[in-house]
Amino acid sequence: MGAAAVLLAGCVVTSVCPFYTAKDVVFEPALLGDWIAETNSAGNEIWKFDQGEDLAYRFTIIKPDTASVMEAHAFKLDGQLFLDVASLEQDYHVIPPHYLLKVNQVAPTLRLSQLDNDWLKDLVTKKPAVIRHHLVKSGDKADDVRVVLTADTSELQKFVRANLKTEGAWADIELRREEWSQNKKE
Repeated sequence: MGAAAVLLAGCVVTSVCPFYTAKDVVFEPALLGDWIAETNSAGNEIWKFDQGEDLAYRFTIIKPDTASVMEAHAFKLDGQLFLDVASLEQDYHVIPPHYLLKVNQVAPTLRLSQLDNDWLKDLVTKKPAVIRHHLVKSGDKADDVRVVLTADTSELQKFVRANLKTEGAWADIELRREEWSQNKKE
């Protein structure tokens, strides 16, 4: 789906704090492997989940001309599985952003949702105190703005719980598992 391409693009909601605490972390082995995100551009993206250290995943998005390597932590809030994705690059000049993905289904396809930037931008414009945030310019047009959440982890979790089923709050992403056959390896 084309929605998969928006992860790590300018229109995705990010947070300066993680969405999870150590007690929330789980490991979901069914996520391991390669997943294909069909894009509207030339070629597909591969989302690769490998087991990392402790309960983390090494998460790589492979596009036809680039690859981005990140770390993901699976965690549960009220029984709902999520992924918190952050950069592995530890540059002290940059605060690594955290991306939130809600895991709706793991098999037979991987169905995820991310907070919808337009929905959140409208919400914080109407109700600025709903969650701590900054609006950051992300393009040339006046409405090219993305939301950066500045709330701490407990506030983030309270906000996510309150909006788990809110209509319009989540944008869907669907990926299919890449089945590596002997023919593809040769």
